[in-house]
Amino acid sequence: MKYACFFEYDQKDTDEVINRFKKMVPLRGTPDYPKAISPTYGYGGQSSGFTLYEVDNPQQIINHSVHYIPLMKLNWVPVVEATDFVATYEKNKSK
Repeated sequence: MKYACFFEYDQKDTDEVINRFKKMVPLRGTPDYPKAISPTYGYGGQSSGFTLYEVDNPQQIINHSVHYIPLMKLNWVPVVEATDFVATYEKNKSK
């Protein structure tokens, strides 16, 4: 399943967030962590942004989140391709 992981942190914690980010990058896509399928994007001039991930097991989200606690607020939102949504909607609409 694909997810958008939105993040936010206090700017005073930037150095520690960067340190944890550097430690996370090689873990991405290992069996215990979600696989990044996009770069990590930040909103210009803000201490927030998002990354797209492929998640095979919900435990991967937990492991990723624990890595950043308590520095970052994370919001994991499932995303689906529009073609999948439309096909499912039309299939169920006819029932």
